[in-house]
Amino acid sequence: MLLSAIGILLLAFTVLDALLTILDASGRSLFSTKAYRCFWWIWRHLAKLLPDPVAQRALSLAAPLMIALMISLWIAGVVTGFALIFYGGMSVGDLIEGGGSQPSLPAAFRLSWVTLSTIGFVEISPSNMMYSVAVALEALLGSVVLTFSITYFLSVHRSILEYDRLVADLHHRMGGDQSAMASVADLLSRNDVAGLQSLLERLHDGVIGLHQGLSRYPIVYFYRPRSLDRSLPRTLEVLGTLADTLTYCHPGLPQSLPALRALKNGMMDLVSDLSDAYVPVHEVGTAAPVSLADFEAAAKGADWTAPASVRRFLKNCRTASAFTDREFDPSQSYRDYLGWLPAYRRTEAFVAAVAHDLGYEENLRPRRSSYLLGVLSRGPKQGPQFLEYRKADR
Repeated sequence: MLLSAIGILLLAFTVLDALLTILDASGRSLFSTKAYRCFWWIWRHLAKLLPDPVAQRALSLAAPLMIALMISLWIAGVVTGFALIFYGGMSVGDLIEGGGSQPSLPAAFRLSWVTLSTIGFVEISPSNMMYSVAVALEALLGSVVLTFSITYFLSVHRSILEYDRLVADLHHRMGGDQSAMASVADLLSRNDVAGLQSLLERLHDGVIGLHQGLSRYPIVYFYRPRSLDRSLPRTLEVLGTLADTLTYCHPGLPQSLPALRALKNGMMDLVSDLSDAYVPVHEVGTAAPVSLADFEAAAKGADWTAPASVRRFLKNCRTASAFTDREFDPSQSYRDYLGWLPAYRRTEAFVAAVAHDLGYEENLRPRRSSYLLGVLSRGPKQGPQFLEYRKADR
């Protein structure tokens, strides 16, 4: 009876995880998310033993393999659960195996697998009402699990296609220099308010789809294109740069472009929710912004040692200045810079954490066996790895 009780608990645990993973809109699960993280930890560290080009290709296979792994775990859980139920209550005559030999665990697994796959009985079949009901329930549950598995695959595939569409739209608009502001430079130069509003609405819809896909199906996070230009961290960086630059370089734009406010709020929600779910970032230290005098010198091109963040802010703002034809006011631009810098740092911290977690900014050269032994001795993290990001006005 103990084995039967264990089988019932295992069966309930597996079915509930499958239902939550596939149907729950918030992406909750009992063990699927932990299985993704554990598999990624193993796969990522094994990739370090390969040459870099091969390692990048191997890491891009992680998400497809996770889908197969998860479906296999669900099927294995159902088969094992029913096998333990069958075996735990067996006595002579409960199962008929060939010439009536004693029941065994392999026989129980064989009956469970044959029932789940609905192949039909051969030399093993139930001989009482309790087992007949259990067999019928497993056949029905097997069909449900297989159907849910197909639904899960199609839903994840649809979320990935929506993400690819957003990435392709941004990639084509940025052109050869891959600058975030290049995606809107043409609209800004022509003062095309309607065109910019339409583009921002489309990007906001893409952010919503990306947010929902990552929240509902955590496996989408591990979908990893080999090219950094089309990766999740690069996409988040481009969207964050667009939202922050257009919001803070010209504070009047959000009032004239409702889609810009929506895009900004959508990015804030995305970074906040996903940083808790995937790669929490602990910010350490505070880097004071540059002084007004240093900012003015950088704006005039007289200070070549200005931090990279100041130069980036000024470059992006000059691109956006064509939209409003506003003359450069050092004092006002400096106030805009003070508002932009915290948002820029939050986005930069999250993007850096995601890029590191997905292996884009990591040395993937072959390592010695001692490295692998050290990794295995530490074991995988139970949850997302906390990355410490030190604020630095680079």
